Amino acid sequence: MHRATVLLIDHSPEDQRLIREELEQIRGNPFALEVTDTLAAGLERLKRGGIDVIILDLALPDGLGLTNFLRVQPKADDVPILVLIGMSDEELGHEAVERGALDFLIKQQLVSTLLDKALRYATERTHTLLALKASETRYRELYENVVAGVFQSTPDGRFMSANPALVNLLGFSSEDELLALDIGRDLYMYVEDRENWVRNIQKTGEIRNSEVVLRRKNGEKIVVLENSRAVRGEQGEVLYYEGTLTDITEAHELSQQLSYEASHDALTGLINRREFELRLLRAIESAQPGKRTHALCYLDLDNFKVINDTCGHIAGDELLRQLAAVLGHKIRTQDSLARLGGDEFGLLLHDCTLDDADKVARDLLKTIDQFQFIWGTSSFYIGASIGVVAIDCHQRRVAGVLSAADAACYAAKDQGRNRVHVYREDDSVVARRHGEMQWVSRVKRALTEQRFFLEAQPIVPIARFGAAGESGGGLPHYEVLVRLRDEYNRPVPPGAFMPAVERYNLASRLDRWVIGAAFDWLRQNHERLDDIDRFFINLSGDSLSDEELLDFIVQGLKDSGVPPQRVGFEITETAAVNNLTRANSIIGKLHELGVVFGLDDFGSGVSSFAYLKALSVDLLKIDGLFIANIATDPVDCEMVRSINRIGQVMGKRTVAESVEDMAVLEKLGEIGVDYAQGFALGLPVPIDEALLPLRLPRLKAGV
Repeated sequence: MHRATVLLIDHSPEDQRLIREELEQIRGNPFALEVTDTLAAGLERLKRGGIDVIILDLALPDGLGLTNFLRVQPKADDVPILVLIGMSDEELGHEAVERGALDFLIKQQLVSTLLDKALRYATERTHTLLALKASETRYRELYENVVAGVFQSTPDGRFMSANPALVNLLGFSSEDELLALDIGRDLYMYVEDRENWVRNIQKTGEIRNSEVVLRRKNGEKIVVLENSRAVRGEQGEVLYYEGTLTDITEAHELSQQLSYEASHDALTGLINRREFELRLLRAIESAQPGKRTHALCYLDLDNFKVINDTCGHIAGDELLRQLAAVLGHKIRTQDSLARLGGDEFGLLLHDCTLDDADKVARDLLKTIDQFQFIWGTSSFYIGASIGVVAIDCHQRRVAGVLSAADAACYAAKDQGRNRVHVYREDDSVVARRHGEMQWVSRVKRALTEQRFFLEAQPIVPIARFGAAGESGGGLPHYEVLVRLRDEYNRPVPPGAFMPAVERYNLASRLDRWVIGAAFDWLRQNHERLDDIDRFFINLSGDSLSDEELLDFIVQGLKDSGVPPQRVGFEITETAAVNNLTRANSIIGKLHELGVVFGLDDFGSGVSSFAYLKALSVDLLKIDGLFIANIATDPVDCEMVRSINRIGQVMGKRTVAESVEDMAVLEKLGEIGVDYAQGFALGLPVPIDEALLPLRLPRLKAGV
């Protein structure tokens, strides 16, 4: 009986022994086994012919993986090939079958019955030839029709072969045109990319998922994703390179666009805060050895709100766009200008001393001062406040640098705006700002830990201060005041924490707490309210800008059951003027419920009377600045008299603040002011003590 000759190309003695033993287990064993232990020896044996089946290990000392199969296949002619793989290489086995192998055998699963079946099938010539031809057809179709460009190239940088997809990808009409090219010279857009390719392929023998910029025949740029490897000979020398190129130009451009959008401000085109902080971090790190110094400028525009309020946010956006372009032309290419949010900008100056940064900031200030913004028939000029801080080996954190620059910027604002303030460690102005920043976190903790509490101070009708034995004049009001206990339960003066509350946008949050706490107290003490008229609660400018404030107040009144006729609110003249439309809207809607409004600190503004007609308030609280000296200063006395007269003509009641002595109170009585408030009439006390009977002083008879 003719025995079919099986050539085993396998370097492992253990594999050789396994296959011999399993062949011997086959009944009748119709197979003769020949063994070579290298790919080179196997190829040499194939030259002599007479082989019926090849069992090829894909892991050999002189060849690895699918390359072994691809090198044996052309020499095998019609001899079927079974590839031998490990348990973890099944995918490699499938790929070999796709390339033309008859089947694959897994070493760990190899038994005599499986080996017998595979070899018998392999020796059936018809089946083998059909399988081989089908495999060749599939491979050719894959090569011809695959979307990715497939190539083989010589070590000196010329194509050996290219499929139609690659020819089309690079804009040529035929494979022959590609074969005539020098790849490095004719296809690579950037010389350094080709140099990197050569360096990496020589070092690792492969290129994995590498983005490369190539040039098409017409010069157009194309971005491709390359995967390639070196195919080596028996001695390890590079025979050729093979790989694929996939067009990712569109995806690359989209990725670039997304990356740009993630790091840039959509309005101005400048880098955004996130990217700026990353660059700032790198600058801080580069300064740590102590050999480099950088600087940060923090810019906040002055009077920007006027343009938004006058012309709308579209105009404000256009101003920011134009100004960003102007500033961008004033800085060096190595520096970074960013829009940090709203009307705030940051400028990172690399390798720049503090003195030079001060000069740059002053030049920018002059540029901004000269910038004219035209919108329709109107033109505007703005200014800026700039804080400058050094970035040297003493700086460690991004937050610390930004905080120092921000504090210096606000110091510039406090000193009159439209100026530069350079941060220095011993700066008393900045130290105060840092103190306020510390109060921000303390106030937030106090809100969370319920350490705020309410006091109240009486606002008494002056008519009640009649001669001895007289009475009347109506019920007093009370102003609700917020107070704070520190972490050790000690009372904190309002002047310590209120500047931070007002400056760092905590006022609205604190106002809501006060409103809620006041409503709760009124609900719990409704039976004690017969001896008062109203409780007045202060509203900040931030609260007037809060679009949800009105709903919050209305819902609070509803939930607490507090009669609106027992409630009033006070707003400062400055806050009311800055939010005129919003203030009138809130006043009008709460008036409908029975709530009244007082205008606090009236007379402090230069245009107080001009705005008075536009505000639907019920009470005018005359600024204490005019009250203190009315008994001795005729000018102050006449100012108060004028305010009182105009207020009463307009149907508004008047309240004198800061009444400290009886002489002032008597003068107010002469003028005809309706109410008085101050230490002479009653100190602020915890709200639970506010309703105790008032001990009021008496005015002279006849006043």
